[in-house]
Amino acid sequence: MENKPGTAKGLFKSVVRSPWSVVLIFFLLSCSTSFDSKGVYHRVRTGENLTWIAKSYGVDLQDLAELNNIQDPNRKIEPGQKLYIPPRRYFRHKKLPFEEELSKHVRRPPRTRKAERDKIYTDYNRFLWPVRGAVMSPFGIRGGRRHDGIDIKAKSGTPIQAAGDGRVVYAGSMRGYGNLILLRHADNFFTAYAHNSLNAVREKQKIKRGDIIGKVGKTGRASGPHLHFEVREGEKARNPLFFLPVVR
Repeated sequence: MENKPGTAKGLFKSVVRSPWSVVLIFFLLSCSTSFDSKGVYHRVRTGENLTWIAKSYGVDLQDLAELNNIQDPNRKIEPGQKLYIPPRRYFRHKKLPFEEELSKHVRRPPRTRKAERDKIYTDYNRFLWPVRGAVMSPFGIRGGRRHDGIDIKAKSGTPIQAAGDGRVVYAGSMRGYGNLILLRHADNFFTAYAHNSLNAVREKQKIKRGDIIGKVGKTGRASGPHLHFEVREGEKARNPLFFLPVVR
């Protein structure tokens, strides 16, 4: 699911700190935020590398890698390749009441991984794939719109697995997203699962990695059955493919 300019901004920003409290839909920024999406596209020239390009534009290397789905730190970019360069306000938004509330309660991660500032960070064992299927829509910019998760193709009724140990902080239905589940994990990470035909968990329930939490569907604004899956570190959307096992 993708963001449409002019719709609600960052409804995801209402996660509460207490493990017994409800999240007021932290992940919805992914699909319904108005934001500065202009950015620019850079065509790679001979001799350039990702680190140099990031520094030249004053953007974070990790953000550049995730938005362009460059997971392998050893992967070379090729002359002629086009890279999306996000505007500086890409990850900043005018806060609505939901966002103000989230800001009070999200446990802040370390500001930077300074020792790895010039490296692309991946953690392929942090989460498992919630369903098996082709990624039909990747993370990043798609047709000028922002997409803060991935859409995984799967048949309606396919069981959805929890990507990691955690606790259910939201299980309900929301306009546009249909049936939605939000899990909180260690280290201030969250995962979201949308368009479900069934939510099989309740709020405050403890969940183990691999537990069945629902079934794939096409509830909400969906053209067909699939799972919209997000990973967030605090308030920030992360590219799920950087945290899932590599499928060979």
